Amino acid sequence: MKILLPDKKFLKKTGEVDYYYWNYKFPISLVQKYRFKKIVQLLGSEKYGSLLEFGTGSGIFLPELSKHCKRLYACDIHDKFEHIEKMLKHYQIDDYELSSQSIEKTNFGDSSFDVIVANSVLEFVEDLEAAIREIKRILKKDGVFITICPMESKFLDYLLSFYTRKSPKDEFGKSRQFVGKSLEKNFIVQKKGYMVPLVGSFFPVYTHYKLANNKA
Repeated sequence: MKILLPDKKFLKKTGEVDYYYWNYKFPISLVQKYRFKKIVQLLGSEKYGSLLEFGTGSGIFLPELSKHCKRLYACDIHDKFEHIEKMLKHYQIDDYELSSQSIEKTNFGDSSFDVIVANSVLEFVEDLEAAIREIKRILKKDGVFITICPMESKFLDYLLSFYTRKSPKDEFGKSRQFVGKSLEKNFIVQKKGYMVPLVGSFFPVYTHYKLANNKA
């Protein structure tokens, strides 16, 4: 599977945990690209009407996500969108909306999106329960939420410590212990899987989800 990742000249670091350059640095690029490919697999062949990526960071995933929707939305807590707009123009993407806001509380209307995507974002959210409530509010009744999250893993912790020069505890706190449980409590799990298959349920690195909104 080929993923459209932009030329890194279009990208800029937008925050402390925006590691977009890892996608161009072997061997950690293999882990990074695995996450994108898994999300694309979960999106499937359907072209959604409206797609929101929250925690878009440098915007690295937007050119690929634009291929899977008619109208593309992206938000993040930063306000560094100028380079993203230039990148989208380069890739001839014009039906989009960028906004600076937290997923814990947005200005989107109820039932706005057919699909919401989050790539390694929830582990950094300060108030996870508020974020989940907001996702459910702005997601259509028959919409889906697709996300991939890191789990506690010695292998992953070694990689992250090597590249970030920080301990996983400093990076995530204890969030990796309860993100999955909160998702499974609040959504209907349509698909769930691990990196690596088979052994991943016992030694998780990343867990991916395709979740249905279960509100009445």
